[in-house]
Amino acid sequence: MSTQTLDSLCTINPEALGAATPMDMEFRYLDISAVTKGRIDWSATQLWKYADAPSRARRRLHSGDILLCTVRPGLQAHARICQEEDTSLVGSTGFAVLRPNLAGDSGFVFHQIFGDLVAAQLRALETGSSYPAVNEDDVRRVRVFCPKKEERWRIAAVLDKVDEAIAKTEAVIAKLRQGRAGMLHDLLTRGLHQNGQLRDPIAHPEQFQDSPLGCIPREWTVRTCQSLCREIVVGIVVKPAQYYVEEGVPVLRSANVREDGIQLSDLVFISSESNIQLSKSMLHTDDVVMVRTGYPGTTCVVPRHLDGANCVDLIISRPGSEIAPRFLALWINSTFGKDQVLRVQGGLAQQHFNVGEMKTLLVAKPQPDEQKAIVEQIDALDSDIQAATAEQAKLIVLKSGLMTDLLTGRVRVPETIPIG
Repeated sequence: MSTQTLDSLCTINPEALGAATPMDMEFRYLDISAVTKGRIDWSATQLWKYADAPSRARRRLHSGDILLCTVRPGLQAHARICQEEDTSLVGSTGFAVLRPNLAGDSGFVFHQIFGDLVAAQLRALETGSSYPAVNEDDVRRVRVFCPKKEERWRIAAVLDKVDEAIAKTEAVIAKLRQGRAGMLHDLLTRGLHQNGQLRDPIAHPEQFQDSPLGCIPREWTVRTCQSLCREIVVGIVVKPAQYYVEEGVPVLRSANVREDGIQLSDLVFISSESNIQLSKSMLHTDDVVMVRTGYPGTTCVVPRHLDGANCVDLIISRPGSEIAPRFLALWINSTFGKDQVLRVQGGLAQQHFNVGEMKTLLVAKPQPDEQKAIVEQIDALDSDIQAATAEQAKLIVLKSGLMTDLLTGRVRVPETIPIG
């Protein structure tokens, strides 16, 4: 396998601000905190004058430059500058700036610094335990697989294409989530006519009423969770580690509860005997569970396959016949539910919500048929989001495999692949 050092492919840290820099020079400063695995959050950058800028603002940047983060490199806060800014751009000295000797190598070098080969070398070169970093001389010696330039550029073209597809999918997911948030707000304030259309408070104000929760449809009633649920209890509150076993009955914790459902990774287990002993917090299909400590308010419905599971420190609400479990979860996860949680707990500083407070949480309750129609509309949007998220996950797996193959020479890119 033919390899070369980064120093042979690039000029390292080619330009820096120094004593000759005018004090009134204005530039946009790119710090490590604005970069996450190849993505630059430009909204997190600021304009500075040299006289007032942070002392780490020293690396001059141009389009095509690659930023290799030398501070905690395992986090891979690396990036590529893809376009010129209207103002000068300066990066932190926490980056090593790699300026390819051939402009066409920019994409190839960018993808290589995310590859396993480079990551392993950076790990070996790190110094310091609490604040691991690599120095400029070590960066120069990092080696990468390096075929002829035409193949390098074909490799970059393939990986760029996958990155483009991932970015497009991310944009679709973001748009769907934004649409869902807007639709959920409308559904929980305007509801649906029997014909399935949103009520119009401007055209038909007589169809609405004032309530402790604001303006809601006249047909709705405001109820407490206690009046809508058969029971509201808290999961295991004793230190549960004494009950844990390798296999047995699943136990849900705060980390397992997401608005889009139960996350099954990192489950713990208790024995069947312990589950009977701790039967008060045993879960059943359609129970509604809420996170009560840390960042309380996140809520979801217990699915059928977790009937009989148990939980630690979660609030369990068992809805009665007047409220659909999924509607109750949607309400609590909405701004109308979470605002009440934040007010009761006194803000995020307290980070605690108890059963008594849950019982007094107010819900604007439509009739059962309207609850069902609202849930169906949101579930349809959630299905679209899940499909797009699954597509994104497949693309990420595809890219990982391609990087392993193409950036090591295990698989060669045919000349028929177009460049650019």
